[in-house]
Amino acid sequence: MLLIPIWNHLRNQTFRALRVYPNFRLYWSGALTSNMGTWIQTVAQGWLVYSLTGSPLYLGFISFLTAIPNLFLALLGGALADRFERRRLMVVTQTASMVLAFVLSYLTLSGTVQVWHIAVIAFLNGIVFSLNTPVRQSIISDLVPRNDLTNAIALGSFQFQTSRMVGPALAGIIVAAFGPGWCFFINGASFLAVIWALLAMQVPPQANARRQSLWRNMLEGLRYVRTSPIIVTLVGLAVVPSLLALPYTTLMPAFASSVLNVGPEGYGLLMSSSGLGAVVGALSVASLGKGTQRGRLMLGSVAVLGASLVVFGLSHLFLLSLLVLVITGATSMAYSSLNQTYLQTLAADEMRGRVMSLLTVATFGVQPLGTLAMGTIGEYIGESPAVFGGGLICLLYALWLMATNPRVRGLR
Repeated sequence: MLLIPIWNHLRNQTFRALRVYPNFRLYWSGALTSNMGTWIQTVAQGWLVYSLTGSPLYLGFISFLTAIPNLFLALLGGALADRFERRRLMVVTQTASMVLAFVLSYLTLSGTVQVWHIAVIAFLNGIVFSLNTPVRQSIISDLVPRNDLTNAIALGSFQFQTSRMVGPALAGIIVAAFGPGWCFFINGASFLAVIWALLAMQVPPQANARRQSLWRNMLEGLRYVRTSPIIVTLVGLAVVPSLLALPYTTLMPAFASSVLNVGPEGYGLLMSSSGLGAVVGALSVASLGKGTQRGRLMLGSVAVLGASLVVFGLSHLFLLSLLVLVITGATSMAYSSLNQTYLQTLAADEMRGRVMSLLTVATFGVQPLGTLAMGTIGEYIGESPAVFGGGLICLLYALWLMATNPRVRGLR
């Protein structure tokens, strides 16, 4: 009998946006399949790079190439998201990603793949990702009304992190049994699900940006953000964790192989543990009541994220590392979901894509600098000191911000 009220709460509160809005449900289902394939490829690609080179520096370099286009192209993606129908833009970007996955699969299965092939494809994937991310983040506001935006964003994060939990575990099994080439093929095929979902959705007209040059659209977005101190603060809040904490995933193949002495299956479990925690974090945010002090929760999550990475950097025990990564995933997801929710809610409808593009720059745009730095430190000093140092700085930053910025702390 105890399960009945729990189920009713999950149905009526936690999963409300999926229950009420068919278009969001359709998009959510397609994205779940596609993101699972993307995580399968991400894990397989890291393992392939480390198998070919044995170098943490190369792991950081490939991640750098994937993420660096966000620094230069995300603003363009945001302007496009406010200018054109977001669904059509996503069909184009998802098709491009599908083609790149099939090309990498062919090169790997034919035995001709080299590191420079992976580098070029990673860079091209980064270009597609940088244009797609502001579109993907802002399209949710086209599918649900503003009063359910927090729930929908959290459920979108839950979908993404469910794929992050399942995908790496599957990747470890597939890599061990068949090799990474089939992982890339599965990812390519998975894009068909989200493309079909996008074509099947009924999307209402959006408030488009004024018909001027894309350059002027981007400058207009920057001026808009500059006039809102709270939006500036929230965008800035995303930078430190993205630069110092989240690049820890780059070194995961090295941790699995050299620090914890586990194979590809163990590597997949490490990535899945972080995904499991992120699922818990996303569902927790989706279930929050209206009276919750979300600003304190957001800053507290950043602090615990840093502390968990400190412990992970010190750990040489596989089970302890798995447990710590669950906490890492939960806190990183709670923090990022709340931060994105505030920005989506505060931004004007016609500016939402450009505001989200600045969040993309603050998160994915600065991450390549962190991944390159973490890969370099891992190469010359060790993987553990790299993760430990980044986590410690992130922890201290969150505590300082909590003590000195009551405006962010008081957000609800």
